[in-house]
Amino acid sequence: MSGSFPMNGGNGIYSYTKNSEFQREALNTIKEMIDMAIAEKLDVKHLTSTSRSIHLADLGCSVGPNTFIAMQNVIAAAEKKYYAKSLSSEKLEFQVFFNDHISNDFNTLFAALPVD
Repeated sequence: MSGSFPMNGGNGIYSYTKNSEFQREALNTIKEMIDMAIAEKLDVKHLTSTSRSIHLADLGCSVGPNTFIAMQNVIAAAEKKYYAKSLSSEKLEFQVFFNDHISNDFNTLFAALPVD
């Protein structure tokens, strides 16, 4: 199947933002699995040996707040592993790159950016 099928942007009744509860629930369901995978597999010592900056990419971020929930889950798990290893008291810096269909409504995505 060829073609592009981006999500409906904006905050309207048919938007992805208003119709992504099942996806949000899936994120909550797999959070523990993500935590365990990062705890077992992420080599924070090697990853932070030259920098305290970690880069993440969401390749299919869509347009809703679920994108931020997913990235917050990954960041929290990485921080937990880093500080549990007591590698440094320096705070980690995360750079997150969002990428999806060019026609996606990135204005709505960034308007939903969490304040904290």
